[in-house]
Amino acid sequence: MTVFGLETLPRASAVAGAAPTLHPLILMPTVLLFDAHSDEIEYIKPVAKKHPPMITIAHWQLRDLLLCPTNRKEIIYPCRTNVLQYNTEKEQVTHLLQDLTFAPTSIASGCGYLAAGGQHSELAIRKIDGQWITNTTLGSSINNALSISERPGEPPRLMVCNNDETIKVFSLPSMRKVANILLPTAVNYASVSPDGRRMVAVGDTNQVFLFDISASGQYKRVATYIASNDSSFSCSWNQASDIFAVASQDGIVSVWDIRNSKKLCKLGSKQYPQTKGATRCVKFSPSGSLDLLAFSEVRITMLSHHLPYFFLLHTTHFTILFRQHSSYIDVVDARTFNSRQSVRVAPVGCDAQISGITFTPDSRTLYVGTDNAVMEYDVNTVIRRSFSFGSIL
Repeated sequence: MTVFGLETLPRASAVAGAAPTLHPLILMPTVLLFDAHSDEIEYIKPVAKKHPPMITIAHWQLRDLLLCPTNRKEIIYPCRTNVLQYNTEKEQVTHLLQDLTFAPTSIASGCGYLAAGGQHSELAIRKIDGQWITNTTLGSSINNALSISERPGEPPRLMVCNNDETIKVFSLPSMRKVANILLPTAVNYASVSPDGRRMVAVGDTNQVFLFDISASGQYKRVATYIASNDSSFSCSWNQASDIFAVASQDGIVSVWDIRNSKKLCKLGSKQYPQTKGATRCVKFSPSGSLDLLAFSEVRITMLSHHLPYFFLLHTTHFTILFRQHSSYIDVVDARTFNSRQSVRVAPVGCDAQISGITFTPDSRTLYVGTDNAVMEYDVNTVIRRSFSFGSIL
């Protein structure tokens, strides 16, 4: 069917075997491109508070380098060969991992642990409130992403996504390997659902791999989906563990409801379909009734060597010089997926390389990291607690 010129799909019924039904307040667009964007919508307040932390980007494609795991006033980020914690209220910096032998390409925090991964399979882990710390290597390929999760009655688990086409799963703090998941591509990211029952993984193809996690903690691949036309570098679950999103390099964020094998919707970046209007990081709000989906986007263009903010990409046969600029964050209504707000992180004429995005645990703030500052955006909680028919949660 078509609503306001956008093709929509029925959302699957939660009753097994029942015919799909369209929820009256949830109209799901197949494609939501820039022409559906509205400047009148303010899911986040566009004027941000600026904090001084500078986040080091060690790999031009890996941009999930900002965390806010427990305290809404404390953020965690890498800076050169350190992983730091900054208290935005007290303006204090604490060293969590110091003088590493590598600049982190990936970080993760959860269950009281912090982990950092590097370009050559380096891995550093510590218990944040204790003295336990370990350093190791897992091979020779880059650790693209890390994730820490737990299941009731079991020790926390660390997942390491590697370019060697594996997801290595370890029990913490013993570092006993509990699984070695093989995939047909370099693995760029994996995310476990909040209820601990499912995992989604993406990599250097356009495939999306969905796993069930059994009561005994075993991983079984149950579905393979197609996201877009390029590789993907980030994925995220909503707080109900029934919807997940995947961010792809060609500027598309794909969304699935696990109760329906068909794609729920595709969200185009503000700069789509410009070449390499890449979506780098995607996050659902983790709690409460605010129901938002945020993703970062950046456009890459070829340039001459005298311009700032450039990267050198070395291949077997040649070297490419390119620049990442025009960085935006997009905030989407995760109840309907039919409206969104785009915010340019830096003023017109200036550049800002987005290094990561993260909601606070209460979902009332969105932090956006760049190479020269961290921006703090307040979520418009009033508009998010109101529905179109006038009720307020």
